[in-house]
Amino acid sequence: MKKVFLACLLLFCGSILGARSAMQHPRLLNSPQALRADAPWYAVQVDSVIRAFSDEVLALPPAVRELKGRRLLGVSREVLKRIFWLSYTYRAYGGEPYARRAIAEMLAVSRFPDWNPSHFLDVGEMTLALSIGYDWLYDCLSEEERGMVGDAILEKGLKAALNPQDAWFYRTDINWNSVCNAGMVYGALAVWERDPDFCRQMLEKSLSSSLLAYKAYAPEGGFAEGYNYWGYGTSFQIMLEAAIRNPARIPENFLRSARFMQFMSTPSGRTFNFSDSYPAANFQYMQAWMAAATGDASLLYPELQLLKKGAKPAEERLLPLFLLYLDSFGTPHVPEGNVYVSGGTTPVYIYRSGWDAEADAYLGIKGGLAQSSHSHQDQGSFCFEADGVAWATDLGMQEYHSLERIGLDLWDMTQDSERWEVFRIGPWSHNIVTFNGHAPKVNHPVTFARIFSGPGRGAALDLTALYDQDVASYRRSVYLKGDVLHVADRVQAADSTCTVRWAMCTEASARIEGKVIVLESGGHTRRLVGSRGMVPHIWPASYPGPGLHEFDAPNPGKALVGFTCTLPAHARRRLHVRLTP
Repeated sequence: MKKVFLACLLLFCGSILGARSAMQHPRLLNSPQALRADAPWYAVQVDSVIRAFSDEVLALPPAVRELKGRRLLGVSREVLKRIFWLSYTYRAYGGEPYARRAIAEMLAVSRFPDWNPSHFLDVGEMTLALSIGYDWLYDCLSEEERGMVGDAILEKGLKAALNPQDAWFYRTDINWNSVCNAGMVYGALAVWERDPDFCRQMLEKSLSSSLLAYKAYAPEGGFAEGYNYWGYGTSFQIMLEAAIRNPARIPENFLRSARFMQFMSTPSGRTFNFSDSYPAANFQYMQAWMAAATGDASLLYPELQLLKKGAKPAEERLLPLFLLYLDSFGTPHVPEGNVYVSGGTTPVYIYRSGWDAEADAYLGIKGGLAQSSHSHQDQGSFCFEADGVAWATDLGMQEYHSLERIGLDLWDMTQDSERWEVFRIGPWSHNIVTFNGHAPKVNHPVTFARIFSGPGRGAALDLTALYDQDVASYRRSVYLKGDVLHVADRVQAADSTCTVRWAMCTEASARIEGKVIVLESGGHTRRLVGSRGMVPHIWPASYPGPGLHEFDAPNPGKALVGFTCTLPAHARRRLHVRLTP
């Protein structure tokens, strides 16, 4: 009876086992195959990277349980990479040493006293790692090894999620939901026959909870947590769906998020790196699954350009999934359209003038809510790239452990939180306007008031609610007209004199000539020109500059440029800044 139930459940999940017996392994994901002789260059490149790493790791000792701060996550990620890549190499090409090395990793991790459930991402990734190894290498494991690894998946993975204090991921829609539920789904499917009733319970719970993660992509695919965390959370959500194989449960807004990601890398290989994101773009190979699911092979076009430039894979430990979808997405081609707009928690506008040249123009504008997951105080910010130069950029995220180890409360999102004192996170490093030295409010969402479609390309935002203690109204318009970037801020002061600070972070070298800021980079020059009465400034981007702390990460090669001016009480002013070639 249990076998019949398992077979029915797996059929519901998308015929995971196909024509195989319900009790047979492997049952997770597509079966890896050796590359065919006419495989495309990108498949050959990825396959060679995985096989080379598999060769290298043969000589390395298994992982040890070593926490970094409150996290075991670095160990879990390395273990997942080793087991997944070794198992891929073994199943695609054979070679007993690869299987035995992966098994040695699995046995070492199984002996850990726990997988650090107080930071459940660590458990999620570790459970996923052992589940893939247990399933794909099942025939290589002895009965004793199966027992040891299977028990570890049950006791240190699945049963760790029974503690509601640790397993809060079930109730959230942020990336933790996708990562942790993916681990639980793989664990339940991998060791099902060891405890079918319990595994069914855990599978059902994760399948139900994982639907919450799709809220983060509403209403049309924009992702509030930005570039890096799309790569993280979405990759694991795709891993979950790749195991379940039930397209009917996937909402359209999740598939549309692939278009969001297609626009998030710039022509030169940088990113629109708002929130906790890094400046350099990665090879987002999960777009292969998205291309297969949507029938849009253009989703991979910018990713393959990045791969040619040597970009590192995003969440590289999951890289074998790319090769499992080679025959599913067709031939990548140039995307249609040059504008992307999304709403949701973090509205985004992006324009790029082309898809093939590093010198193409790129303009990104964002609204959002500072209190949303991983957000910064950057509502109304923008980035601008042309001629391969990041004229207006963002410093991106600071590594969490560098702040947590000194006791800074990084995850309190209230107005007076220590989080906003971090230079890269608070308002003072971003491409925004501030008034009277006050930080913007964190609890007011900012949406687009207007989208410009021509002759200028850009958007307008109403930012009044963020600064209503200092201004009666404030609306910002950012648009590209020809080769000139325009930032027009319409401000009305409140009941007292208002001091305005207009700032922009740049990778170019900067100097002041009269009332103009001259920016130079890579043989290109642009001039930042403000309205009458705006005084130019260049501010430090690293400690010991004003407003910076010893705990702030250094920012070499970056500068903060901008202007200040003063408005009398109730005065209306259009502050118009132009960035001209």
